[in-house]
Amino acid sequence: MEQNTLQITGILEKQYPPRVSPAGVAHQDFLLQHRSRQREAGSAREARLGLTVHCAGELVQQLQALQLGDRVLVTGFLALASYRDTEKVVLHAQTLDRQD
Repeated sequence: MEQNTLQITGILEKQYPPRVSPAGVAHQDFLLQHRSRQREAGSAREARLGLTVHCAGELVQQLQALQLGDRVLVTGFLALASYRDTEKVVLHAQTLDRQD
């Protein structure tokens, strides 16, 4: 079976407006800015990226308790943003934790 799990830390840069699905489930996205030093081919390099994170259900309440600029640890899985957009990837959060 294939694996699809990502754990990443970063800064909460932007919260997008919350919404509710037709089934009544709360959804909200946010932009996570990540910056770290990684090793590649024996050399150090800076890794920087902005990643859209999708929260659903009770994770939306956790997200709304956070402030812009908070450092967070997100664990989840990667999926396409939509079935029509086959180039944009979104991290679907399964856990969301504020880091001090």
